[in-house]
Amino acid sequence: GTHSSNNNISLSSSSCPTCLSQGPPPRRMNFSLDLKDAEAARCLREQEELKMLGPEVQVCFVLPSEKSFTKTFRMGNLVEHLKVAVQSESNIPFEDQELYMGETLMADPLMIRDLWKNEKEELRVSVKQLKSSSKKLEDTLSDKQESKMKSGDVIETEEVDEEYAESTDEEYIEKETEKKETSS
Repeated sequence: GTHSSNNNISLSSSSCPTCLSQGPPPRRMNFSLDLKDAEAARCLREQEELKMLGPEVQVCFVLPSEKSFTKTFRMGNLVEHLKVAVQSESNIPFEDQELYMGETLMADPLMIRDLWKNEKEELRVSVKQLKSSSKKLEDTLSDKQESKMKSGDVIETEEVDEEYAESTDEEYIEKETEKKETSS
């Protein structure tokens, strides 16, 4: 009976090991269950994100016009999120805003929790609008300079003679001299 056991070994070694280890084919779930699972997973993800963002905090924004509004954020929200809220509530563009907590400038990459420790208290944020007109003037100046450079004396590199592009300086001089001698 040694011969039959050899056959089994050769049979299993020649077949794909992953096919053997996979087991029965996966059961097809009905579609509505998949949707419910996906929705549950999404809710769970959102809850996890909210947990990571930390507790809620009330932020009261005081605009340059002295008008104010209050919104709820999470301690883990970035200062950028605050600026987006200011932009949507006022006509101050994101890039023209400086947010202050007392005398402290709130830098974009920081989170609320980096600057404010007590989520139980309302955070008061003063919004200052940078002089956007002078910034726009600078932008238009630099644009004009760029366009002048583009249309100005740009050296055309496309007109390189292919024959000389590969050659060394000496070869180039040699060929140029030959050209002059033949043309004169």
